[in-house]
This record gives sequence, structure tokens and C-alpha cells, in this order.
Amino acid sequence: MTGGYDEACAADLAAVTEGRDLSREDRSWLARVVAGAVRPNRDKPLWDLAHALAALARLTGARDGRDLVTLALDPGLARADRLEARFAGTGEAVDARGPILPDGETGWRTTWSGLARLLALAEFVLTAEDLAQFAAVTGWLDDLAAAPDAEGAAALSRRLARHLAAYRHAHLPLAPLERRFRAILGFLDGRRAFTDDDILGFWRGQMREGERPGFRTVAEHFVTFEAASALLGGLAELSAPSSLDAVEGWEERLDASLADLAAAEPAETLAALLAALPDGPKILTGAERDDLAEFLRLEPFHRTRPLTTLRAASFGRVQSGLANRLRRGGGGAGIAERTACAEAETYPALAERVSGLTAHLDRMLRIAAALRVPADTEGLSPEARDTLAAALADIRRVRRAGFDDPDRLAAGFAAADAALLRLAEEAGRLARAIAGLARQRPLDTAFATDRDVFADAFAEAYPAEATA
Repeated sequence: MTGGYDEACAADLAAVTEGRDLSREDRSWLARVVAGAVRPNRDKPLWDLAHALAALARLTGARDGRDLVTLALDPGLARADRLEARFAGTGEAVDARGPILPDGETGWRTTWSGLARLLALAEFVLTAEDLAQFAAVTGWLDDLAAAPDAEGAAALSRRLARHLAAYRHAHLPLAPLERRFRAILGFLDGRRAFTDDDILGFWRGQMREGERPGFRTVAEHFVTFEAASALLGGLAELSAPSSLDAVEGWEERLDASLADLAAAEPAETLAALLAALPDGPKILTGAERDDLAEFLRLEPFHRTRPLTTLRAASFGRVQSGLANRLRRGGGGAGIAERTACAEAETYPALAERVSGLTAHLDRMLRIAAALRVPADTEGLSPEARDTLAAALADIRRVRRAGFDDPDRLAAGFAAADAALLRLAEEAGRLARAIAGLARQRPLDTAFATDRDVFADAFAEAYPAEATA
């Protein structure tokens, strides 16, 4: 994948831009249209294209879609001066500036340079994906040639909008992220910086609108939003169609930034490291794995936004229970109890579990070091020797599968060393972040406040189910 689009899209764009020898400005425009980065209406260029083709059909007396295809693919009509020389003054469908399409008192019009751009877009739509949609688009142009008026142009624009939306879904993996970003940016009023309470406020707004997204899911969207916002230097700059052209080298910056975001290796995430830990010896029990996955899934929020991490672990689990019960057809008192958050785990209890996980991981690290470094290694301080000897003795006290087999134990810890070290480090960061949060606001008070907020949101979102 290149940037925010895949190799097929890059090839489709290159075929048009190089074949028509488009200027840098026109290349930028075409790329933005294909990516949907045109504001305020991403489909406006398609509406213009449909009207331009209708105007050309009236101007040339096109009999069917093939005549319009010929015009769109004619390299001799790739420039504004050639279009003007060919069509200026040839009929009622042009004026002094370029083609027009009458529609009552208003009508549609563009310039010759605008027409040149729109024909480049027409070539892209016709030839993309190795002409896979060529026959379908030509059929749409047949319909337009039969009725080259404003109504026919509007019908074609709707078809083109659906067509390009499907293309983006297939070839622009970041398109779903962009849609989420637009909603988040709208809520933040264009701000890039946000707080834990902004995340909570956005989720509550979505709940009030009947979307019922999981709080953890919304928090994950903010994780991605924060990463992309930092990479792109501010997504707010993308809100105006002309803003990119004012930034020197914006294409290279955008490609590189989106590539960094989209090409992130899953193996680098804490969740992937956790999943890759060997099954034996049992360094972590299933419950410990689940707890770590719960606390670290919002990386890097576990160290930068501990309050959101606690909210997701406590009330995100409550909401998951609600969703699961509803999927099984449950309701009534069980739903009412959950909407009241009676089962929510308190923040002090979560902090205690984090502390227990951190202590266990530190213990496992000491054992890993003792297995890797013999206690009689030269140069060790007396304190280090004592620590290694204590860790070796500690192995006999661990009642877990695989700890009674020296060979299996050594091999297992050797395979888990790197992942174990990072997991222990990140668990320690989470513990320190929660301790810092507790110094700012008591955890029991924060939990009581949040429980009221989440209970109100659940009761409002699931009223029918709670009384069923």
C-alpha cells in the first residue's frame, strides 16, 4: 500500500495523470476527488462531471455512451486551449467562458480548464481497475445521451457517487478512519487536543443519537485519531479544499504520514505481544492474560490517559454484558441491574488488580534473569547475586504448569524474554499513571461520579429492554 491508498489506486491515478500530462495542481485535484478529500461535499465534482457530459452530449449530438467515451478518452482534449478551439462558439451549450447546461433560470456552467479537469476524472472512472467497470459506466452514459438534461445529469451523478464510494471502500483502507475523524473533529469543533472527558462526552452524544457504540470502541477510535492527527500535523487542515495547495510538498508529507499510520506492524502492539507469549510454561494464567489485554488494549492511553483506561475496564465491561444479554434475548430486571452499573468494578479495585499484575510480572522478570545469567557470573555485585539466587529459589514455589521442568522452563522464558520485558514495563507505567491520577482526584470519588454518568447513559439508551 502507498499512503492511504493501495497500489491499484496508485496505478489508476498514474495512468490518467501521466497519460494526460496533468499539471501538479490538476493531479492534486484528481487525487483529492478520488480520495473524497473535497469539502464541504465530496460528491460535488461527480455532480459537475455528470453535467459536463450532458453539456457535451447536447453540444456534439452524441447518439450513445460510446460517443461520450470517445470524448473522455481523447488525448487531444486533455487541455483547456484544445477544448476551447474545438467547441467554442459551436452551439447553445457553450458561452464565452465554457460549456453550460441550461436548467430553468440557473443552469450549470464551467470553464474550459474546469472541463479539462472533469474529463480527466471521467477517464479515471472509465479506466480504473483495468476497465472492470467500463461496460457499466458506458451503459450509464447511454442513458445520459438519451436525455442530456439536468435531470439526466442528476441521475448520472448519483450513480457515479455510489460507484466511487465502492471504489474508495475497496482501495482506500483509511477511508473508514476518515469518516470517524470527521465525526470526532465535528464534536471537538476542529480541535486536535482532547481530554478524557471529551472522549466520554463524544460517546454520550453517540449514545443519545441511538448509535449505542461501545465505550471501549469509541476510546479506540480516539487512539487512532490521536495517532493520525499527530502524523498529519492536524487533520483540521484537511477541512478546506484549497488548504493543501498552500502547504509546500503536501503530497509527499501526506503519503509518508498515512503510510506510517497504515503500515504499522501488528506485532509491535502490546496486544499482539501478549497473544504471542508461549503457552508453556504458564508465565501468565488465562485470567492474567485477559486482565492485561483489558488494561493495555488502548495503548498508549494506559500511560497517557489512565482515567479513560479505568472507564473502559469498568464500564466498558458493563456495556459488553448488556450487549451480550440483549443478543441472547434477555431483558427486564437483568438489564435494569446492569444499566444501574451495579456490577461495575470500582477504580480502587482495578488499581489493586493492576498492582498485583505488576508485582507478578516483576517476579517473572527476576526468574527470567536468573535462568539467563548464572549466579556465579564474574563481575556481579553481591546484591545482584543475592537477587538471582532468590529468584532461582522462587521457582520452586511457583505452582504452575511447566515450572517443574527445567528444560521447558528455560526454553519458554528464553522465547518470552523480549515480550515479557515490555509487558512488565508497560504494566508498571499503567500503575504509575493510575497512582498519579489518584493524587489528583481520589479514585473512589471519581468512580462514584462516573457510575452516575454511565448509569444515566445506559438507562437512556436501553429503556425498553430494561422494562421488557
